[in-house]
Amino acid sequence: MGCLILLVLGGALSYHFTFQVDKIYKPERCSAPVRVYSGDVRANLMLDFMYSSKAHSGVVSVSGTYSENNKVVGTVRREVAYTWTENKNEVRLHSVSVNKMSNDETLPDSVMDDILPDFYVYPDKNITYSILPQAQKGFLFTVGQRPIFFCAH
Repeated sequence: MGCLILLVLGGALSYHFTFQVDKIYKPERCSAPVRVYSGDVRANLMLDFMYSSKAHSGVVSVSGTYSENNKVVGTVRREVAYTWTENKNEVRLHSVSVNKMSNDETLPDSVMDDILPDFYVYPDKNITYSILPQAQKGFLFTVGQRPIFFCAH
């Protein structure tokens, strides 16, 4: 009987410890599909935000395709490391570095800065969003009163 209690107690402690380690070391995350249209250009992108609320830092992975005249002509694959500051309901993201996946990304920055804000293209750039929690489902990113994208957990 004592062995069974010890086994159950060990299992419960192991589960609790694993849950706490995951909570501490795994970053929070959300993902947002984003479509950009400009004339005959279309970009189908996925923004994957991974962040640490405690450290006020994170990485956003930007990936997808770039099309002209309904034909895919390039791929996007980059990671933007960032920090952020908060002021009431606004969050100011600051790009620390931009790491282009050279094996995957085929578009020059001059094309990227036509379809994305500078924050996603160059280091040492800022972008400000209002980020509104949507219960347990994710966050609504807005600029002023205009919704920009929904980032789902």
